[in-house]
Amino acid sequence: MNDMPSLPERDLPPGRHQQLKEHLMREIRQTPEPGGFRAGGRRWLLPAVGLPAVAGTLALVVLVGGSPGTSDDPERGTETEAGPTAGTGETPGTAVQLLDQAAARAAAEAPADIRDDQYVYVSSVVSYPGEAPQEREVWHAVDGSREGLLRLGGEPEDIPLEPDPVPAPGSEGTSSCYRFLETLPTDPEAMLAWLYAQQEAGDEDHDADQDAFVLIGDLVGESMVPPDVAAALYGAAALIPGVTLVPDAVDATGRPGVGVGRVDAYNPDQSEELVFDAESFELLGRRTVAVRDIVYEDAAPIRAGETTYATAVIDRSVVDEAGARP
Repeated sequence: MNDMPSLPERDLPPGRHQQLKEHLMREIRQTPEPGGFRAGGRRWLLPAVGLPAVAGTLALVVLVGGSPGTSDDPERGTETEAGPTAGTGETPGTAVQLLDQAAARAAAEAPADIRDDQYVYVSSVVSYPGEAPQEREVWHAVDGSREGLLRLGGEPEDIPLEPDPVPAPGSEGTSSCYRFLETLPTDPEAMLAWLYAQQEAGDEDHDADQDAFVLIGDLVGESMVPPDVAAALYGAAALIPGVTLVPDAVDATGRPGVGVGRVDAYNPDQSEELVFDAESFELLGRRTVAVRDIVYEDAAPIRAGETTYATAVIDRSVVDEAGARP
């Protein structure tokens, strides 16, 4: 994720500046708020570097299942009444139950046998309202020691990605490489503590819960996460206050699913969501949805329920060379 030029630190979210260079591009692309530009720099965003963004308006999707950002149990993020057992395939009734199901599915997967000289390949689709959905492919070195590659549909040339190695022991920072993800906690509570520890404290505008939720999406969105670590990430999401169930959600290709979302603490007119397959509980993608009408001074209004950004993961694989497809 280190292919973007250096940016002024004041324009970046607290901490993790190297990892978030791509992510800032989405904030730059977004339309100003009524009173001026978005108060960006407090959120960790989805990778969107170089995306000419996408045609065709997405189907409008309305949040259901309770008021976004509210919780009957502030310690666990959403209501916790008895429901289906994780891994049974039953329809979850709360965000906690859905995340438990997703965690159980991830934990049941066999750990991948991946060599350091290989690459993690992720193919996805990214979509913005009024623009054509765009294909996106990335290759990241398993150990982060070599250049990766970004290929965008319709673009004539591939974009090299700088090496993203595992941080030295005791140093700050994170990495998108598989070997780094293998080092993360496998217990949900320990994972949540780690997520909070990645944030820069002392900022009065800092919202630890929001940053942790978005960071979870960043880590699982365009990488290959070891099963036990993925399970811990979903388990940690279930512990974050304000996370609610989204019974009807679609990804960037229109695949239906069920999701969990959290009203953005920095931009409360929108909700950040993870979308899962309703039967397998595999992660389908991510999206941002307006939770109320948004009126801009110099742009078309956004209506409540409109999807303003969406992704869909098509394939995650391991290949021997950057640029090679499975």
